Amino acid sequence: MQQQLKQLIRQRQWAELNKRCYIHCRTHPHDLDVWFTWGQASGRLGKFTEAFSCFSHILTVDPDNAGACYNLGKLFSLQGDFAQAEQYYRQAIELRTDLAEAYSNLGQVLYNRLKLREAEAIYHQALSYQPDYTNPHYHLDALAGEKKNKPQPGISFVAMMHNQLGIVQRKRNHIAAARASFQKAIELAPDYTLAHSNLLFLLSYHVLCRPTEMLTAHQAWDQRHGGAEKAATFTHLPVNDPDRRLRIGYVSPDFHQHAVNYFFEPLLAAHHRDRVEVYCYAEVNRPDAVTKRLAELADGWRSTVGMTDLQVARMVHEDRIDVLIDLAGHTGTRLPVFTYRPAPVQATYLGYLTTTGLATMDYWITDEVLHPPDTVELASETLYRLPRCCLAYQAVTDAPAPQARAGVPLTFGSFNQITKLSPETISLWSAILRRLPEARLLLKCQLLTDRDVAASIHQQFATHGIGAERLQLLSHTPSYQAHLAIYNQVDIALDTVPRTGGSTSTDALWMGTPLLTLAGERFIERLSATMLDAIGLPELIAESREDYIAKAVQLAGDPIRRASWHASLRQRMATSPLCDASGLATALEDAYQNMWQRCLHHAGQGAHD
Repeated sequence: MQQQLKQLIRQRQWAELNKRCYIHCRTHPHDLDVWFTWGQASGRLGKFTEAFSCFSHILTVDPDNAGACYNLGKLFSLQGDFAQAEQYYRQAIELRTDLAEAYSNLGQVLYNRLKLREAEAIYHQALSYQPDYTNPHYHLDALAGEKKNKPQPGISFVAMMHNQLGIVQRKRNHIAAARASFQKAIELAPDYTLAHSNLLFLLSYHVLCRPTEMLTAHQAWDQRHGGAEKAATFTHLPVNDPDRRLRIGYVSPDFHQHAVNYFFEPLLAAHHRDRVEVYCYAEVNRPDAVTKRLAELADGWRSTVGMTDLQVARMVHEDRIDVLIDLAGHTGTRLPVFTYRPAPVQATYLGYLTTTGLATMDYWITDEVLHPPDTVELASETLYRLPRCCLAYQAVTDAPAPQARAGVPLTFGSFNQITKLSPETISLWSAILRRLPEARLLLKCQLLTDRDVAASIHQQFATHGIGAERLQLLSHTPSYQAHLAIYNQVDIALDTVPRTGGSTSTDALWMGTPLLTLAGERFIERLSATMLDAIGLPELIAESREDYIAKAVQLAGDPIRRASWHASLRQRMATSPLCDASGLATALEDAYQNMWQRCLHHAGQGAHD
């Protein structure tokens, strides 16, 4: 029997394997090896209820079966029941301390449950054991969770643990420790693209390098994971047909409930189908209502889950995409697709913070505020500045109405992630609070449920002379509408530095809350500035630390002006370029046409145009 089953596994005949196991197990309740194989086959086929039954049966016969506990943990994780998943992963580890993947998955579950201190501890515990990467008897690819944290083939367990440890450390704002963890993962596994991308994201998100160093670091990724040989995989023969709609492809892991879709969904809906045909390449393991809406808006929808980068690239090439757009950069897992150059024109837009570093990425789509003529930013791509704000916000139609505030006590606020609360930010905000001793600061972030995180924030402000009584820390709200309603408790929103807000900035403005930002030198430091410029409020853009403090104090003393903005900001925003998705679609389509014409000219077919 076992030999027959092994043959079916080698042939990947999962349906037949499932059938054989089912027939056998009906009359052999104690043949746990076959029950285990049945559970695996059920998982492969997406029959998760059946898989649950198989592994649960194994535990009734053998309560100390670590493999069954491990796979039940995976199943509960897939269902989003992280509490049950944590229970089974912990049970698996208690039964077998060398069950490597249980540590990895338990750490991810703890991360998802915002138990960051415990997640960090479990990764340290895993590294102290340093077992072989995985025991194949317990490995079940079909029940894998988030692909972003799933190791590449051939990557050692120790390298993977250092990478995941770095993720948790970054989330806890332990930046130096996170950097060291990512660097260790890369040292152990030089081909570990995910760890390398995580390091680059850390460097860019926290603005840890000068522009020259940032570019060099990103180009090093391309030199390791890209190269001329990959770039020559496909042949392109672009044809100049002025009557043909351009085929545009968007690649992202974030086509689900994610902040990027506050800006991408309105664009996708507004694209003019007489000019472009739009394909979406989605690395989405858990589709949701947003995924469904996006799929309905696209002309072509392609799931890339379970495919290699080369397979995705080949699919893009076979779809005859003219312009392929990366929406994630080093925050996603599909950037290697672009190293194969499956489309004749490739560009990065919206989802990343600096250059991708790829020689095969032709353009970085931006605007004149994000990248003024004297920008210090360096990029492997050509900066393509749109003649308008490169963002369009999807207004929340069921958002609560802005409500007038008495302003007593005057309340500043920020709803940004704690990873944006840099020492510079806390120093800046503390200087404002010292100038205005009656004012308070309201901070809202999901991670403020963690007592260690809250205590750390209180301590950091205390070093600048700001007591805990001046701070109000909020975390979870039952709905997005309830989250937005809290802006009605805020008089002035303060932007973070150097990394500014994204969707938090547009949310504040939509709720009638004036937002004060400090415009730095690079893209990541100017996102809020381009939004404020788009709605015609450049006076809320500070050019220096002193200017930022002065503007905050001045606005705090001007309740009439604040009340006027509070009543008018939503309408001002709704009629501005920041909410003009059709105008953005036109600007982008013009850009794509221009990029295409340049490509034709380069190919020697469009020089006469």
